This record gives sequence, C-alpha cells and structure tokens, in this order.
Amino acid sequence: MLPMLVVVALVLSAADHWTTYLCLIEETPGLQVMEGNPLAAWLFATLGLAGGLVIDSLVTVGALAFLLVSRSVPRWVKLAFLCGLIGATGLAVANNLGALKALRMAPFGLPS
Repeated sequence: MLPMLVVVALVLSAADHWTTYLCLIEETPGLQVMEGNPLAAWLFATLGLAGGLVIDSLVTVGALAFLLVSRSVPRWVKLAFLCGLIGATGLAVANNLGALKALRMAPFGLPS
C-alpha cells in the first residue's frame, strides 16, 4: 500500500507542477495569476519558474524516497503523511485546473 501511495503522490505532484507551470508561464492581460504557496512563490522569485519547479520536484522525489525506505519513521506516520500530502496536492491540482479554465487554457497547454 505504501508504494502505491508514493506513486499517487508523485503523479499528483507532477500534475501540480505542470499545471502551475502553465498557469504562471505567461502574463494574461486583465488577470492576475499568482502562486498561493509562499515557499513556492519565493522559489519562483529566486530561481525562476522552471528552476523553482525543478528544485521542488527534486525535493519531493527525495522526501518520498526517504519516506519509502526509512525504517525510523513508523508506518502509521508514513501513511498519515502521504494521505495528507495527496489531499493537499489534489486540492492544488484542482485549483490550478480552475485557474487554467479561467485562463481559457487546457491542461496540456493548448487554448481551450
């Protein structure tokens, strides 16, 4: 079950990063689109959007790999963390999809 939750977390994280990229890559006249996560916003301001997303992705993969192989973290803590992460990331993806709809963009970067 743990490996399956890690895969779900990775897929949702990739979807979050992709939809974030689409939402923030271009300015849209008449709309103000901004990152809601203060840490991610700081990363994007410091390293640029692509650089920030790469760092975020590497940290996410590293943290999930550690969680998967660590024997010092109890299983119930791992499960609780992964469920919380999946829930929060799922909400972020849903929010980004709503923003893409408002921007009249499809999730694959094509105009809708």
